[in-house]
Amino acid sequence: MLLGLQGCIESRLSVELFTQVHGDGTCTRRVEYRLERVDTDKGDARVAIRPEDDPLVRWHRFPTGDPWQVREETQTGLHVIVLEALLPSAAAIDGDFYRARAPRAHPARNFVSAFVDAEHGAYEYQEVIRDPSSPLAAARALSRAALKRDEAFAEGFAEALAGKGAGPRESDVRRAYRERLAEPFAREVALLAERPLYGPRERRDLDEIFDHIDEKQKDLAARLSALAPGTPSDEIEAAAEASFNSLGDGLLAQLDEAGLPLLTPEGQDRLHFRATLVMPVPILRANTCVTGDTAVWEFEEGTSSGAASR
Repeated sequence: MLLGLQGCIESRLSVELFTQVHGDGTCTRRVEYRLERVDTDKGDARVAIRPEDDPLVRWHRFPTGDPWQVREETQTGLHVIVLEALLPSAAAIDGDFYRARAPRAHPARNFVSAFVDAEHGAYEYQEVIRDPSSPLAAARALSRAALKRDEAFAEGFAEALAGKGAGPRESDVRRAYRERLAEPFAREVALLAERPLYGPRERRDLDEIFDHIDEKQKDLAARLSALAPGTPSDEIEAAAEASFNSLGDGLLAQLDEAGLPLLTPEGQDRLHFRATLVMPVPILRANTCVTGDTAVWEFEEGTSSGAASR
């Protein structure tokens, strides 16, 4: 319900990465972060950005000191940070993008590998942005933790059902929880995690996995009702729901503490990247479209890689 009430407010963060490798192996690097917070119900009118709503304040870390120059601009609904440096080599770029959603979270960051042989006109460059704290990583952590919470679910179920009728044996409740909910959920997440990419299709598939949790919860309640025929099914369902909700709240709190975002709403708080690479000679090979000495990549938040060589 909170997402529905706040759905008109969107945070739009774009990151522009510009890299120019010079003939002598030195490198110009420019990174621009542009955050806009808008009200879509008012024609994308900008609204004030509070520090607690600003990922550039809360999550991102930026290189400092020589040779970096930093410019910052703030207006109502707009926060821009621009970093620029002339570096001794492209390898010095490594780690200049860094974002951690929580103090204990594994950061999203960039990794750079470069090779320069100026004498023979050979230049190679590869940059990868990895985020170990992705929604898929959160789902894996959640599914693994849920597998270990059968005892907690059984205890919560018994407490919620107290005084309302005889319930199943604790061992039967734990088994039903594992077989009807925790294990199927963990299998679905594990299969999704085996895919080599996490992109738009995988985000939709992950949403569907969570949408089907309600079905698994109903199946669990039906199984528990069959194990306690002398107790009204509505009492069993209410007790199962209460225990499941309490358990879920605790697991979600653990994810928040670890900086693991379970789901990112479409259109909200998602990063858009645009990366431009300029080489000192025409680019012969790249995993994107190339025009002469320039290659450009555009991608949404998630693991991505850019590579080019001459």
